[in-house]
Amino acid sequence: MHLVLSGEGASDVGNDRENIGPITKLVDRAIEKRLKYSLIEYQALTLFSKAELADRAKQMKPRSRKGKKQPSETRYFYNNARALALLAGELDAEHRVVVLFRDGDGTATSDRSEWAQKLQSMLDGFAVEGLTTGVPILPKPKSEAWWLCALRDGYQNCQQLEGELGNDASPNSLKSQIEAFLGEPATRLLLNDRIDGGAIDLDRITNLPSVTAFKDRLNKVLDLLGCAPPKL
Repeated sequence: MHLVLSGEGASDVGNDRENIGPITKLVDRAIEKRLKYSLIEYQALTLFSKAELADRAKQMKPRSRKGKKQPSETRYFYNNARALALLAGELDAEHRVVVLFRDGDGTATSDRSEWAQKLQSMLDGFAVEGLTTGVPILPKPKSEAWWLCALRDGYQNCQQLEGELGNDASPNSLKSQIEAFLGEPATRLLLNDRIDGGAIDLDRITNLPSVTAFKDRLNKVLDLLGCAPPKL
């Protein structure tokens, strides 16, 4: 099995095999529970940058599912999923799990349907290129909600975090909140250390819909690939 990822940058997915980010660690740990070995340790891992996806997207011909035009607010997510599916298909690897991480963003007044439409557009982008093992990761509004849920809020009453501001410029943004709690920026290395130490455990996050959506889709893909479910 081979893990293919693309994210926003160093602080989520990472830059390369030698500099992976916390999202990559969490995905690998979830897969390891099914495979009983780490894809990172076996270096069965490929990361594509945001720029590489943008370059491939420029080369793509417009395609829509069932003849429907992709709405402008979700076209970015749709095209990113298409581009990653195409890049993953060019790898000399079988049984690929293809993960696309993007922040959901939005505003405090955005309704849940906007997030759901973005998530579905990523699934549609994978599907239109014939990829059945694509996994979107779309935190609402940003991955800082996940870190705050685990580190500050003890996994309790986390739902309200998905209604917070995603704009980093806001004085009470999620980024400001996590930095205030930690007393320092939530860097890639710091978050990786918290994961390695057990302080961030996605299995314990049961009240953030964006986390649940990721876990459900990953498990469905692993089922499709014939990976045995973890023993309880």
